[in-house]
Amino acid sequence: MSIRTLAFMTPYFLPFSAALAQADTPWETELEMESVTVVTPVSDSDAPFDVRPVLGELSLITTSERVLENGVRLRARGALRLQADHPQRPGGTGGFGDATVAPVGAFSGLSAALPLETSETRARLETAYFQVDGGYGELRFGKDQGVGARFHEGTRSVLSHARLDSALLDPTGLSTVRTRHDLTGPSLKLSYATPRLIGLRGGISLTPSADADGLDRRPKAGPGGIAPETENAIEFALNGTRRLRDSGWRFDIGLAWSTADISNPSLLAPYDRIETVAAGTRIEKDEWTFGASWLGSDNGLANSDYSAWSAGLHREAYEMDFSVEFGQAEDDGVGLESQSFRVGASREFRESAKIALGYVQDWNERLDQNWESKGVVVEITLSQ
Repeated sequence: MSIRTLAFMTPYFLPFSAALAQADTPWETELEMESVTVVTPVSDSDAPFDVRPVLGELSLITTSERVLENGVRLRARGALRLQADHPQRPGGTGGFGDATVAPVGAFSGLSAALPLETSETRARLETAYFQVDGGYGELRFGKDQGVGARFHEGTRSVLSHARLDSALLDPTGLSTVRTRHDLTGPSLKLSYATPRLIGLRGGISLTPSADADGLDRRPKAGPGGIAPETENAIEFALNGTRRLRDSGWRFDIGLAWSTADISNPSLLAPYDRIETVAAGTRIEKDEWTFGASWLGSDNGLANSDYSAWSAGLHREAYEMDFSVEFGQAEDDGVGLESQSFRVGASREFRESAKIALGYVQDWNERLDQNWESKGVVVEITLSQ
């Protein structure tokens, strides 16, 4: 992190440092365990990626908080996750071609290389940060998502992990729609977010080196042997919310922009500085919610733009949730065009269990090849 950046952030550190000196109240710690299982009992596929009948994730999350006499909140949070995802799409990366060596999109994680095969089970410490939250805003330091992903607004899905946009578990291996602006993944970073004023909140994240090998995002990895190195990443994001009390309408928006230096030691790919822009909204009225989002990135490579959008409708009725989603993505560097569709329903049982039933369909086209996978998924979430 440069001296100029530290000088810029110094005025924000001073109030937080004074607040820490008053830390004389006890810490409160909460431990949460969650398991998510995605079962695909019925499927049909003509793609080179096999549909995986069972995927899953186990998370152990701990949060410790302390509220000072002046109202400042201190928080330490950690999350350890064990995940069995599609072995050919770890962390969203993937090869969709037949080249032995090919560059990887610095944001999309996609390549024209041969598909890779990894272990189906990986364990990672995805979150480990310390936070100070008070009247001057919120300061975080550690392993965490940047403000671009945290301020995201978009579709609301009954599927938390097998969802259409930025899927956490991908049973078909063909899901490529990603509008959540997560450039750096769970890499070590410093983030600052302003207090919410007149419904608006701004934020900035600084990541010296995006070298995390996360479960949902792998900014330094990919098939094809030519992976990007992302350094000096900076993200700006804005989130706004407005509720019209008389009519019951609520509007949320999220905007984000990021840039970073991209390189590769082999010099086989002309990586350059990357720029990514994203926007999303969520509109609520009574039991209905409409969401839409868009993202565009130059992927840090010439003629390799990646763009994606998704939209969906969600409704609460009969003590259940219902949602329908559709999205498209295009990666010029790979020559890949994708479409995805989800529709489903879910129901919570007490506060510790949720079952969702959905229909998933993913379709990809590259050159003269068309791949399609579809099936019925059951997502079971247990928490304690």
